[in-house]
Amino acid sequence: MCQDQSFLDLKVTIDEVRCGLNSPSINPFALRRTEFENLIRVCGSRNVKDLHYFQQLFWMGHSAAVWDCRAATEITKDWNGIDQIVLRNPRGALARVSLHGAQVTSWRNEHGEELLFTSSKAIFKAPKAIRGGIPICFPQFGTCGSLELHGFARNRMWFIDDNPPPLPANDSIGKSFVDLLLKSSEEDMKCWPHSFEFRLRVSLTTDGDLNLISRVRNINGKPFSFSFAYHTYLLVSDISEIRIEGLETLDYLDNLLQKERFTEQGDAITFESEVNPLESLHLDRQKFSTSLIFPWQVDRVYLSSPNIIAVLDHERKRTFVMRKEGLPDVAVWNPWDKKAKSMVDMGDEEYKQMLCVDGAIFEKPVILKPGEEWTGRLQLSVVASSFCSERLGLDRDGL
Repeated sequence: MCQDQSFLDLKVTIDEVRCGLNSPSINPFALRRTEFENLIRVCGSRNVKDLHYFQQLFWMGHSAAVWDCRAATEITKDWNGIDQIVLRNPRGALARVSLHGAQVTSWRNEHGEELLFTSSKAIFKAPKAIRGGIPICFPQFGTCGSLELHGFARNRMWFIDDNPPPLPANDSIGKSFVDLLLKSSEEDMKCWPHSFEFRLRVSLTTDGDLNLISRVRNINGKPFSFSFAYHTYLLVSDISEIRIEGLETLDYLDNLLQKERFTEQGDAITFESEVNPLESLHLDRQKFSTSLIFPWQVDRVYLSSPNIIAVLDHERKRTFVMRKEGLPDVAVWNPWDKKAKSMVDMGDEEYKQMLCVDGAIFEKPVILKPGEEWTGRLQLSVVASSFCSERLGLDRDGL
């Protein structure tokens, strides 16, 4: 765009916005910061009337009253030709959602830094699930049933839902979002004979928070039950630098020990010991199972957990904060070196850069009667690592 054209477009845009036009020549709310600064630099010396008004509109982009969600949502295709939805916020944060599994495959902050792990060997082609991002585990999480691992929803093609049932206004206003839909197919009915509608809303807030809202409705003539998880792959600096707060003193099921039940005793979970208690079975099992330091694969489900969990990355001096609703359990998983080397879709050393912390339903599956609907919410945000367990106590109710 030449300087003269920029000058004219900006003058026209200010008049259009002042008149209430919904689609001005230049959308101040969809501009990236660098684009905005270049435009202001070009026009600043031209004495553009009400230039300050345009500047205010740009910085008001995070206001629910003016944020144009439609301008911040784009449909593109990945390298396999599968549609993906790109969500943006006014500060430059971004999220990508694939129709393959309704899976969030990328979440970037305003600095362009990726926050979710995806393996360099991930397979982006059905029927293989994508190793990374946030797979949707439904109607089974893990191996707690007769279906394939983590259920079939993450391996199905979803559809954009153009007319979803309404959600509360605060789940829409000020956010860029997409609504996706999965319905039971003939193939699904063969392995899980229940009719359902699964609606998922993925949204990106003006602060860069990532929100997921799942709604499962029973449209069957009889009750059915299911387990569930947002299988969230967090990208971390190094697993040895990570600390999880909010799960201390909870009962958990250890999937590496036939789902045996134990109780945590420490103040946080870290991943940096040199002693593998699984190789020291002469020790009292209850004693070593309460250790919160993992030097090997961890695969646990913490039960009746608080609705807010913190994952601290000491090297990057930031904290992932998970807030949840309708998801009583939290799964923690890292394959460690031996398991990672046996996985065709994961690099041998990539376990060091990832950690799964999942809002889940595991111990007590949801039972839906005909016509009933279940809702599960997850919010992910990133804050400075001054966030600590003391603040957890102030916000235990989560969303």
